[in-house]
Amino acid sequence: MAELFATTAVILFAAALVLATRARFLEPYFGGLDRMYAAHRRTGRAGFVLLTAHVVTIPWTLGSPGGTPSGLIAYAGITLLAILTIGPLSYGIWRRSHRLIGVFFAISLAHTLLVDQVTRTATVPFAILIGAYVVGIAAFLHTTLLARFTRPRFAYEVRTVRRLTPATVEITLRPRKERRLGFVSGQFVFVTFHQHGLREPHPFTISSAPAEQDIRLTIKASGDYTSRLSSTLRAGCRATVEGGYGMLDYRTGGRRQLWIAGGIGITPFLSWLRDMPDGNDRQITLFYTVRHADEVLYWEEIRAHADTHPGLRVHLNVSSTSGTLTTAQVLEACGRGFLTDVYMCGPLPMLESFERGFRAAGLPSSAIHFELFSFR
Repeated sequence: MAELFATTAVILFAAALVLATRARFLEPYFGGLDRMYAAHRRTGRAGFVLLTAHVVTIPWTLGSPGGTPSGLIAYAGITLLAILTIGPLSYGIWRRSHRLIGVFFAISLAHTLLVDQVTRTATVPFAILIGAYVVGIAAFLHTTLLARFTRPRFAYEVRTVRRLTPATVEITLRPRKERRLGFVSGQFVFVTFHQHGLREPHPFTISSAPAEQDIRLTIKASGDYTSRLSSTLRAGCRATVEGGYGMLDYRTGGRRQLWIAGGIGITPFLSWLRDMPDGNDRQITLFYTVRHADEVLYWEEIRAHADTHPGLRVHLNVSSTSGTLTTAQVLEACGRGFLTDVYMCGPLPMLESFERGFRAAGLPSSAIHFELFSFR
């Protein structure tokens, strides 16, 4: 039983390492990179639980001088990284430390080869186990050494940094070479700004349309990194853009749609509106909700899009004066009986609350679309 725990943990860890590669061909199977990362976290946690069960149930012996220490080192390292995952570390420190999981995974291979285990006597299970190690270590080496050369990366430069509110800036990036990013409206990218204190890749949704020469990012200072970015980023800074990622696309939905944007979650909807063709025949109701009136972004532009597209209706909700936006309010405004798809972007508590409300109202989960911007 202890060996069964261990071998299953190895397979799960190998799968987690594969999911961490950001392989774009895997996105359609999970519904987007955000859900790939969610699967990565769940798989890693399940592997850690089974690894712990292995350590607890295995009959320890000192008969394998190399195997026992390597096993203890691997488990201690993975346990430490698991603790750091839930600790209050900055994104940069967490990201660098999280990479070490592949090192301890490789050390566990030494443990597997040095101990005398029952699995070795079964050819097929042992071959599967070694195959999982090969795949997992290859995925780790790809992420740490080769990804920078194989991922879709593009050279850009910060053209302007425009402050929209005290906490929000719009950054315009122009391509430094003829080769520029190709993306679908609503997608996000990982951006590395080559400026002191900002040299770590972070995901940001593109707010511009694909046809524009430049890329526009609308970023709110909501943490240590984005606060530094908002206050220190300067025009002329070089940037590396990787992407695009994500599968949130209203064009795959039905004719009558509901869009809900919370705060900075307006960004993918801006990209959609700026890319929307004149002949759009969908009936779309957009709710844009913010806490305070001074947090509203691009409202005049959004209203102008509504004037241009007869099928688009827009509503602004300022919760500090009008109260929290509810599921009942949005369903009443758009007509529940004809609603086919809901698209949302905003804080996780808002997304979860609306998802529960729509499910309670009888809307199937397949009609509710949103992305989880949590890559930690």
